[in-house]
Amino acid sequence: MKRRSWTGGAFSYPSYRTLWVAGNFVAFGTWMERLAVGWLVLVETDSALLTAVAFGIRSAPGIIAAPVGGAVADRFPRNRLLLATALARAAAFLGMALVAVDGFSNPWPIFLLVAVGGVLNSFEMPARQAFITDVVPARARMNAISIHSLGMRAVGAAGALASGLIAEFLGVPAALLTGAAAVLLGGLLILLVPAVSMGSKRLVTPLRSVGLEAVRGIRSIVRMPAVSTLLWMAVVVEIFGFAYEAVMPAMARDELSVTESGFGTLRLVTGLGAVAGAALLSLLGDFRRKGPLLLAITLGYGLGLFGLSMSQSFVVALALVALVGAMAAMFDAMEWTLLQSNVPHDMRGRVIGGWVFAIGFGWIGHLAMGAVGEAFGVRWAIGGAGAIVVAVSVAALLLAPALRRS
Repeated sequence: MKRRSWTGGAFSYPSYRTLWVAGNFVAFGTWMERLAVGWLVLVETDSALLTAVAFGIRSAPGIIAAPVGGAVADRFPRNRLLLATALARAAAFLGMALVAVDGFSNPWPIFLLVAVGGVLNSFEMPARQAFITDVVPARARMNAISIHSLGMRAVGAAGALASGLIAEFLGVPAALLTGAAAVLLGGLLILLVPAVSMGSKRLVTPLRSVGLEAVRGIRSIVRMPAVSTLLWMAVVVEIFGFAYEAVMPAMARDELSVTESGFGTLRLVTGLGAVAGAALLSLLGDFRRKGPLLLAITLGYGLGLFGLSMSQSFVVALALVALVGAMAAMFDAMEWTLLQSNVPHDMRGRVIGGWVFAIGFGWIGHLAMGAVGEAFGVRWAIGGAGAIVVAVSVAALLLAPALRRS
């Protein structure tokens, strides 16, 4: 694998460039679906709680499916696995569009299709993150992960805005169909990236052994102090940090008084903030002391959420969601990088599967945010979540020496 341009740059590698483009199409379509479904459920049910449920169902399947998804990603061709998940995801989006055509009184068909997407994510995320580090050398991994995150966040922001505009002027079904087309194209592009050989074990491992591999992976992961710390941080920050998205449709409509396009603008600016955060990480390169940086990012994330809860104007809210988006993107990228740098080469899929398992508990936060938002208001829900994330950063600083040394 020869470099063709700057030292250590991930874009020096053709396979990485193709994987990056394919991932961007998938991200564009996925963010279109997220915004469209969130707004659809809010409008049809007029319930902040049920809107939060629609978000929570995305992460809940990871508790069961993620360890298996990580083991599958370590044992089967990752390009084919990514194609399969893209095809299935596009089909789920099509199903959502059909449900949305005439509206609904019962949200459970939408919830079921969203849950299918959550299961697919448990297989897609480990395969994608491990595939990224397959196609570049070790010195370029931090750069590769950050740039991949940057691209996905950028097109995700565009996808959110496009979804809001299409939903407002053409309807939610049109937004979902556009998202399905983007995901399908991304899946087909994956076929242009050849699978990287991991030895014969991947291709000859029978399906019945995947469960055993998943169990062994979990046992190995929990015995590694730095890895276990990163995963418990992911659990808590997912529950009390990322769950703010579950009440953002209600925040946009009821507190900031904007329509679908205004909500799309909020998601766009969140994505642009994420792009800035991912870009900053990509410029830092393979730096030392990643653990303390992760703690600082977590602190900034919590403070941003707390500020958002108190914002009274749309303009101020835009600035704060940009900060929150930046911290969220940096938190995820640092987690992925630190996790994969602390496990052997043949466990990268399973450790990301462990991360997907950890964030699978995010449904608890989504339901809690929805319930608090319904009972006391979405500002209280977002502010409380921000305070808890701040507490997590302080606790990790004091109680996790392995992470401070990372």
